[in-house]
Parts: sequence; C-alpha cells; structure tokens
Amino acid sequence: MRRRDALQRLGLVAVLGSTGGCAAILEGGQEKKSGDDDPKRSGSLETMKILGPRKGENDNLVVAAEIKNHGEKKSSATLDVTVEIDDTVHNRDYQVTVPGGERKEVEVPLEVKYAKYENADKRSISLDLQ
Repeated sequence: MRRRDALQRLGLVAVLGSTGGCAAILEGGQEKKSGDDDPKRSGSLETMKILGPRKGENDNLVVAAEIKNHGEKKSSATLDVTVEIDDTVHNRDYQVTVPGGERKEVEVPLEVKYAKYENADKRSISLDLQ
C-alpha cells in the first residue's frame, strides 16, 4: 500500500515536472517581451518561405526566398542567410528592397558549390530579416 502511494506521488511529480518543461519548450522557453525580434520579420517585411536551394553561376549554391512587404511604402532590410553543410557554416548578408504591398523573390548566392550542399549528410538553411 505504501509502495503504491509512493509510486503514485513519484509519477505525479514526474508528470508535473515533464509538462512544465514541455510548456516551456512549446512556448519557446522564456516569455517573449513585446520588443523581442522575430527572425521572419523586419518592419513591414516578412520572409514568407524558402523557395529552395538552387545551382547558380559557376555551380555555386543559391538560396531563393520569397519576401512580402505588408506596408504601403517601399521597404528595405538585410536578409541574413545561413547554410549549414555537415559541420561547416556559410553565411551571407543580402540587402532586400520590396515595393509596398508586394512580394519579391530573391536569390542569394553563396561561395560554396551546390554539389557540396546536395551531397552533404547534414544540411540546413535559415533566414533572418534584420
């Protein structure tokens, strides 16, 4: 009887502890403040989607993305493109200007061969509008 009560209490503590951790993960860890940055947005510009990696000039990797301007006036921002290929990180800042109320496809060339990206065991692309 005491063993069963102890196991139930231990189970309850484990469940409460694990759900608290899950809630923190689902909410992004710490509570966000109103001034925190969103890597997908900069002012009225927003990264809508990554259109994919492509082969560009000299067989180099090009990352294509779609940016939308939610504002009424032309807006500019810096698009920070980070590509991880196996254990190597390649980064490029690219200036983006989009007319008001429009979407624009941008292509950001990187100084790495497309074949290296294509043949990598581990690869990722991330975008950050600043």
